[in-house]
Amino acid sequence: MKSKQITAALIMVFGGLYFHSAFAISESYRAQLENSGCTQVSETNGTCNPHHSKQQNAAQANRHHQADPDAAADVARTIDRHIAGKYQGEAVDYMEAQGWQSQNEERTHWRKSGFTAKFDMNQSNGKVMGVIVQ
Repeated sequence: MKSKQITAALIMVFGGLYFHSAFAISESYRAQLENSGCTQVSETNGTCNPHHSKQQNAAQANRHHQADPDAAADVARTIDRHIAGKYQGEAVDYMEAQGWQSQNEERTHWRKSGFTAKFDMNQSNGKVMGVIVQ
């Protein structure tokens, strides 16, 4: 019985150390990510360079979107699947949850990652018919 308790205690101690170190990043790396506007994910998938400034990474994202006209169409299709036919409030909730920033008081114009999106509204019933992305 005592050996089982000791084994369980050792597993908890060493297991805790393993998980703690697996998720830890250094303060200097954290600061580098913060200064560049990157996350660990965006740095890993190559969409952000932690050695550049936030402005340089934003400019690179804008060049990428301008060079790939199909990207705006892909973004529009993705948003349309989630908001077309919904009331404006539901569409606003979706856009905010996806990290889009409202650009006007009516909350019909949005901006994210170099893209701009505009709701195509049905004024008679307040529903979003779709979205135009540039």
